[in-house]
Amino acid sequence: MKDAFLINRSLEPGQYSIADVFPDVSAYDILSDIFADADEIAQVIANNKVIVADGPYEMFVDNAEGTIVIGLEYLRSSPADILYLDIIHELCHVKQHFQGRDLYDKRKAYVDRATEIEAYLITVREARRIGWNDDAIYDYLRVSWITPEEHKRLARRLNVKVDVV
Repeated sequence: MKDAFLINRSLEPGQYSIADVFPDVSAYDILSDIFADADEIAQVIANNKVIVADGPYEMFVDNAEGTIVIGLEYLRSSPADILYLDIIHELCHVKQHFQGRDLYDKRKAYVDRATEIEAYLITVREARRIGWNDDAIYDYLRVSWITPEEHKRLARRLNVKVDVV
């Protein structure tokens, strides 16, 4: 797979297919690590929806329907490799959703949820495959809704080197 990722950044708020947003998604080799077979991949790409929302969102999966939501500004301004890794992560959650798993189990911290660990393991493996080092991956794992200690814990669980003073 090439390391230049096609992303349609010109979309307006609305509902789209995954391929409308990520035109080369069917060429992502990593999908075979997420889904059972080519038929399941084709079904997800054909049937799962993406909502481009005019709001302060990054990217997430709606647990009610398994729809992927992307914030308009995030879609337009984020680096392509970040959006690529994010869609891989969210497609892991789509799979988990279709398995009937609760993506937002409030009984556990975000960094301790099995669904997050599973999705991040695949995402981290793919980040390494496309040439990211542990420093870049560590930065990628930093999200606004976790504490610095949770960030370190997540990185350690994913075998990402934590070099923090």
